Amino acid sequence: MQVAAHSAVSLALRNAARGRQQAVYAGLRLPGPPVALVEGRWLAGWGCADAGASQGCTGRGLFLAVDSATERLFLMLLEDGVPVYLAPHRTGHWPRPLAAPFAVFAPGLARGPVFDQE
Repeated sequence: MQVAAHSAVSLALRNAARGRQQAVYAGLRLPGPPVALVEGRWLAGWGCADAGASQGCTGRGLFLAVDSATERLFLMLLEDGVPVYLAPHRTGHWPRPLAAPFAVFAPGLARGPVFDQE
């Protein structure tokens, strides 16, 4: 994901990876769709190691989104189908506009992010 190379994102990404840098950087190299601009504000992209990932990621992958206005990072690894929340932590809410791209990344994930209602 090219968005990870941006200087504002790379520092936040390194801080968020907290001991999982190898898995995060490997996730950034996984195949996935191009980074998309969501509602003119959020850059969102994902990579997935699953064969047939066009149906979503169920095993190993990475979802990354960046708020272009505030440079806030949203980052989640998927390891053996289990979500690992890196930014924000599991209790943090994600912006509602990220719900649609996340649903493509991991449809039906049992412990997916909590998205804001407004």
